[in-house]
Amino acid sequence: AGTLGGARAQAGSWMSGIGGQTQAENVALRQQVSALQATVVAMQQTEVQNATLRQQLEIKQQNSWAQHMVPAEVTMRSPDAGRRTMTISIGADSGVKEGMAVIGQQGGSPPALVGIVEQVGPGTATVLLITDFGSQVSARVLHGPASATGVVRGQWQRGSRLRLEQVVAGASVATGDPVVTAGLTRQLDVDLPLQAIPPGIPLGTVEQTGADGRSLIATLRPFVDPDQVRNVWVILNP
Repeated sequence: AGTLGGARAQAGSWMSGIGGQTQAENVALRQQVSALQATVVAMQQTEVQNATLRQQLEIKQQNSWAQHMVPAEVTMRSPDAGRRTMTISIGADSGVKEGMAVIGQQGGSPPALVGIVEQVGPGTATVLLITDFGSQVSARVLHGPASATGVVRGQWQRGSRLRLEQVVAGASVATGDPVVTAGLTRQLDVDLPLQAIPPGIPLGTVEQTGADGRSLIATLRPFVDPDQVRNVWVILNP
C-alpha cells in the first residue's frame, strides 16, 4: 500500500508539473500571438499612411491649388439625415480654420471638393458637405474656351446631386461640362461668409440643364461622393 501510495503521489506531482508547464506555454503562445497581431496592425497602418502620402504628392504635383494641404481621416458622420456633415481628425493645432476647402478622391475621379470646414476644435473639425442643402460654393463651368460662373448648392435629398444656379441665361453650358470652384465669393450676389476656397478645385459634371426665370440652372453629379470618402485633405490657405 505504501508503494502504491508513493507511486500515486509521484504521478500526481508529474501531472501537476506537466499541467503547469502547459499553462505557461499557453500564456507564452498567447503573448506571441498578441505581439504578431500588433505588428500586423502597425504594418497595415504604415501601408495606409504611405498610400495617403503618395496620393497627396501626386495631387500636389498636378494641381496648383494643392500646394498647402494636410491629410485627415473621417472619424464621424452626421446621423441626422437632414444635415450632411462629417468630423475629421485634425483641427486648429494643424492649422485648420473655418471656411477652408476639404477635398477627397474616389476611384478614378480627380481630387475634388467634398466640403467646407464649418467648426474647428483643437484636434478635430466639422465639415459641411457640398451635398448639404445649406452648402453654397462659387463655381465656374468649363465649356471649351468659354466659361460661365454661378453658385453651386447641395441637393443631398435628390440623390446627392448638386444644383448650379445664378448662371446668366444664354451662357454656354452643356451636359458633360466639368464644373470647378471659381474663387469669386466676393463678386457674386450671395452671402458666403465662411468660404476661403481657391479657384480650380473640381466639383462635378453637368447632368442636366434648365431655366429658372431669367437665369440658367443645371444639375451636377459630384466627382466625389462625400458620404463615401474615408480620407480627406484640408487645403490650408497660404
